[in-house]
Amino acid sequence: MQRLLDFLYQKREIAVFLGLEILSLWLLFSFNARQNASILNSSNEAVASAISTSNDISNYFNLKEVNEQLMLENEKLQQTLKNLQNKKGNNLDTVSNYRILGAKVIKNSFDRSTNFITVAVGKKDSIEPGMGVISSFGAVGQVKAVTNNFATIYSLLHPKVLVSAKIGRTETKCTVQWDQETYDRASLKYVPRHIKLRKGDSIVTSGFNSVFPENILIGIVEETNLEDHMAFFEAKINLATDFTSLHQVFIIKDLLKEEKDSLEYDD
Repeated sequence: MQRLLDFLYQKREIAVFLGLEILSLWLLFSFNARQNASILNSSNEAVASAISTSNDISNYFNLKEVNEQLMLENEKLQQTLKNLQNKKGNNLDTVSNYRILGAKVIKNSFDRSTNFITVAVGKKDSIEPGMGVISSFGAVGQVKAVTNNFATIYSLLHPKVLVSAKIGRTETKCTVQWDQETYDRASLKYVPRHIKLRKGDSIVTSGFNSVFPENILIGIVEETNLEDHMAFFEAKINLATDFTSLHQVFIIKDLLKEEKDSLEYDD
């Protein structure tokens, strides 16, 4: 012990110097917004890169399982696009109005009160905050932040995400929001009491914003509740996407977003 204390005493100048350096860096990044944002972006990029490498190694030892999952997801995506193209009553080609980009999931949480997904695409792939994200099974979330090579997504398992939806059978508009209870269910809101909401009804995206195309599956009604004093149903849906086994997602860019926004927000 005495030898250790002697060693530390001999190196006291170096220890003081390092301590002051750490303190100065902390003060710089804590009280300077520009430097703080810069270091956060750099650290996020480094962490995402490390996660990506770790996932590459893990996937190498699980190639068969991952490939089978990807094949199934691609088949279901093709069916989703076919259903959109065959949707009657569309004056425009629904699919051609959107660009769809596949992205590998490198990090995904589903057991927290606020959940995020990290994917290996970014600004270099023309990804922007606000874009919608789907899987081959249904809606997944919305892009939160982007660096050059990576993007972070608000999962549907995040209380800030409200999805403009409709009941497939009746076309009634409603809203889906996660209730922070389980990773496979969410709340269905604002369904008027006069609507005949049924267990088993499909809940799909409404297409009323620039995030998702119309008729992307969100979930299936599992339970409903309507008491005499209530103006709207209380309902739960089983989410179509299995957030415990996401390997690949698809990011959607609305090619007509700027044109639509210019009409909606022009004074």
